[in-house]
Amino acid sequence: MAFIQASASVGERSGRLLSADNHRPERHIIIDTLRQAAPLMGLKAPVIATLDAMLSCLPPTRQHNTVFASNATLAFRRNGISDRTIRRHAAILQELGLLVRRDSSNRKRFSRQNVTEGTALRFGFDLTPLFQRIAELAELAAQAVRENDQIAYLKAKIRAAANAILQAEPDSIDATMAIRALRRNLSLDDCYNLLGSLDFEAVEAEQPCDKTDAKQEKMSGNDGQNVRHHHNSNKEHIDFKERHQSKAHPSDQQPIHLSVPEILSACPEAAQFSLTPVKTMADVVSHARSLAPMLGIDSRNYQDAQENLGIEGTALTVWAIMQFHEQIQKVGAYFRSITSGKKSPDFVPEQLIRRLSRTQPQPI
Repeated sequence: MAFIQASASVGERSGRLLSADNHRPERHIIIDTLRQAAPLMGLKAPVIATLDAMLSCLPPTRQHNTVFASNATLAFRRNGISDRTIRRHAAILQELGLLVRRDSSNRKRFSRQNVTEGTALRFGFDLTPLFQRIAELAELAAQAVRENDQIAYLKAKIRAAANAILQAEPDSIDATMAIRALRRNLSLDDCYNLLGSLDFEAVEAEQPCDKTDAKQEKMSGNDGQNVRHHHNSNKEHIDFKERHQSKAHPSDQQPIHLSVPEILSACPEAAQFSLTPVKTMADVVSHARSLAPMLGIDSRNYQDAQENLGIEGTALTVWAIMQFHEQIQKVGAYFRSITSGKKSPDFVPEQLIRRLSRTQPQPI
């Protein structure tokens, strides 16, 4: 375990490694982060599922990260995939630097302890590299979310441009091929190249972005759903706007008065994920952006939160949620509710951090 302890009693970092009892990131957080980062890592869903099976074999309280389960056990937990597939997935995970395979002479996985010298031999799949890289993986996950948003935008722009060209030139081969290409899974580079192949000056619908754009997009449901009933959506949007006109948001009434050591002390669960020292509010904000996709907070909701709470207020909210996310069924929905939804007018991030601070053990 290479997470450096981020929150001592005085807010200073120590050089000690985190203890092995309750400071490891939880299994579902690791897997969700990998699923988000998978496109940038070339990691396929079946391989992630095998890694999930390996993580399920680790006891919650342990002094190591080695999986001793046999291939038969892992195959059973993967719903009966073949032994050969287990070996292939393990090789892929090792190539990606997410595990180290430590084989015994007979290829068995086991542990032998020397009580006298206080040492142990552990033969199996060592997942320590995975835990060491969780902050890096979180950054990749955040980058993947941003790229997905860009790809969705560029696809819409390509379709609009191609349709405009076809209205003027119904026989345009480039425009026809562009629309057909949109049926495939495209990378960001593919989208830029496709857009560059179209002979057009500008898309009329493309205009400078303003703060109301994100809120107007909320009138639609999740991707793939039909647009909500216009009457209800407009009413909710008007009510939300009137509430904010009649009552300023609490976080706007006064600046945030919290020191970085106070934040680290109140939110040790978030602090443990940072492998670099968190010394300034800029560090707090940067780390929050890495944590957000791990918790299931997408970039659109994060942007909405920043418009309502400010950059630092949004970061504090992410840090706080990380502290008690186990008690929340749907973190993304909860985050949206308190930062830009119905509960947002009365929500003050600083107050939440202070409440969490009172629940933490006090130094002796």
